Amino acid sequence: MKSTTKHMIISTIGCALTLVIFLAFYSKLPESIPVHFDSAGNANSYWPRDIVVFGIPAACVLLNLLAGFYLKKQEDKAPFMFYIMPVVAVIAAVVMIFLGLK
Repeated sequence: MKSTTKHMIISTIGCALTLVIFLAFYSKLPESIPVHFDSAGNANSYWPRDIVVFGIPAACVLLNLLAGFYLKKQEDKAPFMFYIMPVVAVIAAVVMIFLGLK
């Protein structure tokens, strides 16, 4: 298996594992989770729990695959670049859970 393919598979699995994080807190999350705030810090936009729990990991996997295929074509790529999206996915999951439980 080529190195870039290995990195793409590992990073995609990392993005998909954010679903496990969301499912661990699924029953504790409210039906609507705040996703946008005004300048005073008041929530002014909410997403349904199911969209957040299943949609964010799916979007992260899709974006990771798109970025991975783009990086695969690049000649001067660093391996760490394949793992930026999984880190962003985990941070997004933690932030959404924190905002939902707040």
